[in-house]
Amino acid sequence: MTRQEKIEMVAGTSGRTVNFIEELTADNDQLLENLVVVAKAQIANDANESAFEAMA
Repeated sequence: MTRQEKIEMVAGTSGRTVNFIEELTADNDQLLENLVVVAKAQIANDANESAFEAMA
């Protein structure tokens, strides 16, 4: 996954702009990686909630 794709994923799940995430992580790749982990967890959680609601 490219840096830009990571930034877009984080921005999409955090409610922040792409520009904000770019500036926040400009000098800190580890922070971006940590934010990606959180974003993936949020995406998985949202998918689980959707599946649960579909079964209800």
